[in-house]
Amino acid sequence: MNHPLSPASLSGAQVCFAVASHLLYVEPTAEDLALSVAADQFARAPFAADDPIAAEGLAFMARWCAHARAAAAAEMGEASLARPCADDDEAAQARQARLLTESAAFIEAVGDVRREWLRLFAGVGAPEASCLESFYVEPNRHMFGECTLAVRAIYRRHGLQIEQVHREPDDHLGLMLGFVSHLIGEEEAARAAGDEAKAEALALEQDRFLADHVLPWLAVWRYGVARHATSDYFRGAGDFVFGLVACYVRRFAIIFDGEAQAFKRKR
Repeated sequence: MNHPLSPASLSGAQVCFAVASHLLYVEPTAEDLALSVAADQFARAPFAADDPIAAEGLAFMARWCAHARAAAAAEMGEASLARPCADDDEAAQARQARLLTESAAFIEAVGDVRREWLRLFAGVGAPEASCLESFYVEPNRHMFGECTLAVRAIYRRHGLQIEQVHREPDDHLGLMLGFVSHLIGEEEAARAAGDEAKAEALALEQDRFLADHVLPWLAVWRYGVARHATSDYFRGAGDFVFGLVACYVRRFAIIFDGEAQAFKRKR
């Protein structure tokens, strides 16, 4: 069962899935985080902001940004760092981001976050909160097994291939969230063109992909992040990703059963 979303909701969901993908898949840099802080990126979201878990995640990340900004402002004695820039003032955001990257306090905070990202999601040996589907569902946590190949085949059906194919697992949660963002964009374009049959097929593809490859282990992954994250930034990222996905799959009549700690489809 698919409950179509409004064009604005589809567009917002596409943006949020792309952001979630970046949070998990891309190693944090001072430049990226400075732009997030300057724009107060996590103070709001165009989709899932009314979901309590996603909202809590955003609040955690926004708090990290506020603390990082305040530390830089105190170090540099720079009044312009005291508050985020206006949403539509890209020039001011760029200036503030540049100032942040010149702050030793901010660079130190970024270094802490980078080390945490490596420990949680990439680490030498077994990460503390692995983002790989294979880690949770394959026997002996075997990488490049059936999960990886199944996800790779789905990507290829849509003309996509990861950059380091055969060297990096395709079933990374960050990659899969990015793929969902891609499918949402295709659905949005199909609906805008009036091709409802194609739009429905793309929605069904999202439903199946999430149900088969993400939902079965997402709660366990979130628990791992909550248990091992030490910063507000990644505590928030874990909750935001989980809340975003849980909110989005309600359109497919799938809900998260908190007592069973599992996603279930309404009958």
